[in-house]
Amino acid sequence: MALSVRYVIMLLLTFIFTSFYLLIDRSEDKCHQNGVDARSEHCIDYYDFKTFSDFDNVSGYPDPIVPNIVHFIRMQQPYVPFYEMVNIKAVFLNQQPEWIFIHCDNCSFYGRYWEALQREFGDSIILRQVEPPKDFFGFKFANKWHQGDAMRILVLMEYGGIFLDNDIYVVRSLDRFRHFEMSLGWDEGQFLGTQVLIAHRNARFLKLWHECYRDYHGDRWYFNAGELPTKAVLYQHPEIVHRVKLLFGVHMLVKNLYKTFWDKWEEQYTIHLLMRHRSYLDKNSPIKEFDEQNIRRYNFTYGAMVRKIIFGTTLPVNDSVISGL
Repeated sequence: MALSVRYVIMLLLTFIFTSFYLLIDRSEDKCHQNGVDARSEHCIDYYDFKTFSDFDNVSGYPDPIVPNIVHFIRMQQPYVPFYEMVNIKAVFLNQQPEWIFIHCDNCSFYGRYWEALQREFGDSIILRQVEPPKDFFGFKFANKWHQGDAMRILVLMEYGGIFLDNDIYVVRSLDRFRHFEMSLGWDEGQFLGTQVLIAHRNARFLKLWHECYRDYHGDRWYFNAGELPTKAVLYQHPEIVHRVKLLFGVHMLVKNLYKTFWDKWEEQYTIHLLMRHRSYLDKNSPIKEFDEQNIRRYNFTYGAMVRKIIFGTTLPVNDSVISGL
């Protein structure tokens, strides 16, 4: 759908305003107050750029400017399944963040896989109880998925860091992307991917993306999350993000993961597992829900990925090998 002239003008004015706004010094940084506990105050002490005017998002800054913290959002999801436990463990092993923040409305997580995470990484996991936004700019959200799309923008605008969808598997370190204002998966001929977002809290695109919700369309699944910000902002100003093509794995990879062995999976930085969509995209699989037993001899790519995290090898393992869960 073509964008109205009025809305294009509004976005242009928003971009000009944002550029000016970033030049203005902010209130005192909590990170530099004496006696502040960074964990309790959710304070991240990194380069606090006030403006990214003329910032080079191709080569980046010499030092990391994005904090090494990872954010997950869990709304109405107190049970932690096996695959999400594997993904969180992969973050700790392959990214080695300072902390993982889980932003949740019901933070009373349960299940043996959550208990396993608590035993191994509990001191580095911070639960932040939040109320999901009911509306943006007066528009009521049509569903919880649209709420989650908006929440990731707000979380990154507050803290900065690395946002991951719950079904993202981190293959290798994302540290090289922490040198950029904002990095995201944006494949050729596609809208941006929201599953992996790495951003400084003052990144210009975050604010412009937020403004795109002034024209909220609850009946269109990916309009405000992907289509509109790509067309109205990134097509006009691609220089405000670091564009990652294919290597964030946010394209369709069901066949690669669950129907064959993909020998190049370890060249990815992250992989979107599309786990919620397996019920119809991989409907002929005899395995409806993965666990530490059926993954031992699962011959497709996902089996090797999980075994590397759980058993320390990509090869099939027999029942005598202990998972430690």
